[in-house]
Amino acid sequence: MPRTSPAQGVLSRAVIAATGVALLAGLAGVPAQAVPTNAKPTAAEAAAVPEATLEDKVRAAAVLGIVAGDDLLVLSDRNFVIALWRKATGSEVRASAELAFSGSDLECSQWIKTGIHEAKKRDDVKEVRDTEIARQARELKRHAAATIGIVVDPELLIQSYKDFVYALWQRATGPKVKAAALAAFGADEAARKEFLLNGIVTAHARDQQDKIDQDKEHTEAEKARLAARDAKARAAAVLGIVATENLLILSDDNFVREIWNRAAPGTEVASAAERALRSSNASDWKVFIDSGIYDANRRDVAIALQKKAEADRRRLEELKVRAENSKVHPSLVAGATKALAGSVDDIDRFLRVGQYEDGVLRQSISAESPGVRGTYVRGEQGEQAKIAFGSEVPPSAPVADATWKVVPGLADLDCHSFESVTKPGTYLRQLDFKVLIVPSDGSDRFRADATWCTRPGLDPYGVSLESKGAPGRFLRHYGGLVYAADGSGAHPFDSPNLYGPDTFWRIYGENPTTTAIERRWLNDDYIRGRVGDAVAEEKVVGDIRYRDYKNGRLTWTKEAGAKAVEGDIFVKYRDAGVLSSPIYGAAVTDETGTPDGRGRYNHFQGGGSIYWTSATGAHLIYGAIKDRWRALDWERSYLGYPTTDLFPIAGGTCSNFEHGSIAWNSGTGVITESRAACPPREG
Repeated sequence: MPRTSPAQGVLSRAVIAATGVALLAGLAGVPAQAVPTNAKPTAAEAAAVPEATLEDKVRAAAVLGIVAGDDLLVLSDRNFVIALWRKATGSEVRASAELAFSGSDLECSQWIKTGIHEAKKRDDVKEVRDTEIARQARELKRHAAATIGIVVDPELLIQSYKDFVYALWQRATGPKVKAAALAAFGADEAARKEFLLNGIVTAHARDQQDKIDQDKEHTEAEKARLAARDAKARAAAVLGIVATENLLILSDDNFVREIWNRAAPGTEVASAAERALRSSNASDWKVFIDSGIYDANRRDVAIALQKKAEADRRRLEELKVRAENSKVHPSLVAGATKALAGSVDDIDRFLRVGQYEDGVLRQSISAESPGVRGTYVRGEQGEQAKIAFGSEVPPSAPVADATWKVVPGLADLDCHSFESVTKPGTYLRQLDFKVLIVPSDGSDRFRADATWCTRPGLDPYGVSLESKGAPGRFLRHYGGLVYAADGSGAHPFDSPNLYGPDTFWRIYGENPTTTAIERRWLNDDYIRGRVGDAVAEEKVVGDIRYRDYKNGRLTWTKEAGAKAVEGDIFVKYRDAGVLSSPIYGAAVTDETGTPDGRGRYNHFQGGGSIYWTSATGAHLIYGAIKDRWRALDWERSYLGYPTTDLFPIAGGTCSNFEHGSIAWNSGTGVITESRAACPPREG
């Protein structure tokens, strides 16, 4: 019977699951000799990061001192990455290219746009981030190939999991290895990782044992010798070594010594080999070859994964802090926060892919000057940027031209550029102090003029944006248009009047809306001060829109606009549930003080009103009773203010006032006011 390889279960299921992290990532590619890869972008990825532009590729090649010709520029993003990888010498540039190449087309495109520039900066300051990760990735494949005696070249090691498994299937001779490789090739990514980590070792061991068992001429002693020899070959493969004859004929103790010499110092494999060598017991050497090296390797992988997870968490925390400090990436901050609260794989994916997706890069730029709060920088390609309110919902559709993809600065990665989401490659660019929405011309001048650096604003929650191309000039709206202004007074748009508020912006999410309710709340300081902050989202009931705030409600209709109901009147209105009542509905006045100064009131679209004083409280009044009270001159009449809502009495309804009552007879329609109180409530 074939014996089970000690490599089976070399990595725990938890560690295998963790191989989604870049530490054990495969390297994706489309080599000419391979079958088509599965690394095509998903629909979401394709929408998230468009392919790199010619300008992006020219800039990426320039990092390596290469003037990109047509031979490079015509390449797909994936092939462009591998072309630059072949030419690069910096360890971080090469490693980051390998890791991008190992992922999706999205990662390749983003590497061309920003990744190579960031990696070059790390190479320049000798900061290591990706080099060790890429080395670990190569070692994973080298180990799998060595298991079946294949010496691999660098180009083979930078294929995708699927392509690499296919290459192993092509080269393998053992039927069980070929079957396992074929199954992995047709399975998902997790199954391919499992195959490369453990499956190939197990299948190869069974192929070897089957071959030994099927040879009827071998004696039991010869079978044991061959099994021991195969065990050494598999043990050497842990270090990515394709065992030579000279290595396989070594005695067990000398073989262990050779492993000890070749293992990286300080690793668990090296320590386990040293412990075995210190023993004079031959069985300890054999245990190391048969199982100890795999146990030690499992510990090394677990340690490496833990270090990678800790480093990734630090990187993401740093990314989050940078995003917070930038003041222009609230969605990126939210995404990073969510990833940090998730799993190791959540963090890894956010670092590799998530931080570049449109969902966390798309923002809007909102003006904060009095009277125009709720307006956003927007406009069409070729125009001077303007500020205008976001869409009102309903009836308008979201306004995509008020959404910008906030990307690393074209001229300075520590600053930002604002790319149109409707016209990729088009940016906010200052030219002759006007801020235009224009496509890049690829020049250094354009890149500088389309780069904006964050500076402190009027408060910690907003930002000012200084032009990289015109230092000292800030993004400023003036007369509804957007300029690069300095407040000097040299031009009308440089006016020092309101210069601070006009150059101060808040950054919000994509496709912003500015409903009439929000516009009123944002720009009416008095109302905002009275109702406080919102406590719920805006809601719709029929033709009425409304939103509740800490101390009131704003309602809106097309006829009346946005009106405020506050305090005790709001509580009465809300608790009475009359928003949908034909007698009440939306407010048609703000809460207003009465002429005598004692009370406050709101009128509503159905004709009803609510009146309040500190002595009487808030009460509903409507219909014929309200009409008679109005005819008597409201609270200035002898009756004063209502002290009750309308309530049923025999034959009709009645309402008490401070100094009397008004009753309505439902049968005759007769209205009667009196200095006496209402008759007793019916029932």
